[in-house]
Amino acid sequence: MRTSICAMTTVVRTTVADAIAKACLLVLSLAACTSGARPAPPPIAGSQHVAGSRFLTTHAFYGVPILQRSFFWDGNGEVDDSGIGVHAGQCLDDHVAIGAGSNVATWWAPGSDIYSLEIEALVRVHPDRDWPVFLDGTGGYQLANDDIPPGGTVWNFTFSFGGGLEFPIGKATSLLTGLQYHHISNALGRENERNPSQNEARLWVGVEWNF
Repeated sequence: MRTSICAMTTVVRTTVADAIAKACLLVLSLAACTSGARPAPPPIAGSQHVAGSRFLTTHAFYGVPILQRSFFWDGNGEVDDSGIGVHAGQCLDDHVAIGAGSNVATWWAPGSDIYSLEIEALVRVHPDRDWPVFLDGTGGYQLANDDIPPGGTVWNFTFSFGGGLEFPIGKATSLLTGLQYHHISNALGRENERNPSQNEARLWVGVEWNF
């Protein structure tokens, strides 16, 4: 009887020891596989301009009048301005994005400041995904609380073109800075007394987020 009990005890101990050994081998194997696996790649910094992606940009700007005659557009205005803006849009492909937005500006006119709201469409081109350079252009309509430039009208058509640089600062986030040629005019014609216009160099800096 004692012999049977001892034999059974030996079998149980052997079975338990084998199970523990197999479990240890399984754990060691899993640990080895995990240590050999490649870590997940870090998130790519900066805005990703891929087809279908959307973006939101906020910026601040300062405009300085330049050239009373620039190309085919007269520029009689001599009023500095500054303001903030926001644009949203979508990438049509990996190089071209379209959008729309608005700018709120303060014009530092003699006597009292003038305030305006500009609604505009945006086209932005990224020539190469590996370059931090972009080109853009806008066209829109501006309405102010007084004549701007002085002697003109409270409403004007607007357009701009220029370029800039993009600097990644976080996941799907970039710092943008650019310089634009910006023109406003009420398009009443050169012979009209109330058709002063303004050509300016507009320097801006902003932040863009991708979604």
